[in-house]
Amino acid sequence: MLDAARDALATEHVIQPRMRGAREAMRVLLATWQGAVHASMAAINQLKALIISAPDDLRAELRRLNRPAQITRCAGLRDRAALSTEHRMTIRALRSTAQRVRHLQTEARELEKEILQVVRQLAPELLELLGVGPITATQIPVS
Repeated sequence: MLDAARDALATEHVIQPRMRGAREAMRVLLATWQGAVHASMAAINQLKALIISAPDDLRAELRRLNRPAQITRCAGLRDRAALSTEHRMTIRALRSTAQRVRHLQTEARELEKEILQVVRQLAPELLELLGVGPITATQIPVS
C-alpha cells in the first residue's frame, strides 16, 4: 500500500482543463439565464408586495388585473404632484419594479434564444425529443 502511494506521488499527473468551447458557452448562458429568471421572480414578488401595501384606490385598481396586466399597468404609472408623498413614492416604486421585471424577462428570452442557437450546433438531436426544449437540452451536456 505504501509503495502504491509513493508511485502515485512520483508519477507526473497532467491536469486536464475543463472542456471549453460550445459546452462552456452553454454553461455560462444557462447560468446567466437562471440568474435572470430568479431575479425576475424576486422582482415579481416585490411588485406583489408593493401592490398589497399600496394606498387603497391604487391597490383596488391593480389587484383586479392579472400579473402581465399588473406589470404593464405599473410600468406605465405616472406621478402626479397632487397626490400625497406616500402615494407618489408608491407609484415610483411600482413603476421601477415593473420596469425591472420587464427588463429581466426580456433578458431571459434573449438568452434562451442564444442558448437555442448553441444547442442546435452542439446537440440538435436533443431538441427532437418530446418535451425537451433549449433549457433542458442545455442542462444535459453541461451537467
